[in-house]
Amino acid sequence: MSNVSICAPLIDGSLMPYINEGESCKSAVELITGDDLRPPAKSVTITVKTKSGKIVNIIIPNEANSTAIVKINNEVI
Repeated sequence: MSNVSICAPLIDGSLMPYINEGESCKSAVELITGDDLRPPAKSVTITVKTKSGKIVNIIIPNEANSTAIVKINNEVI
């Protein structure tokens, strides 16, 4: 079971779920990259630079039984 959920809040106030917490990280990677990418992606990394200049990375491995990793300025939290 993964620790990832991906959704889109819609302008009408409802929520469009794409990946629910507990679904595999592999499902999240396939949502982003598709399932026909060859060679397959090892992971997906989402990077955000905060207003204070910190770098936040969310790494989602392409594995069914893994969990996502969060790093702030390269330190795993």
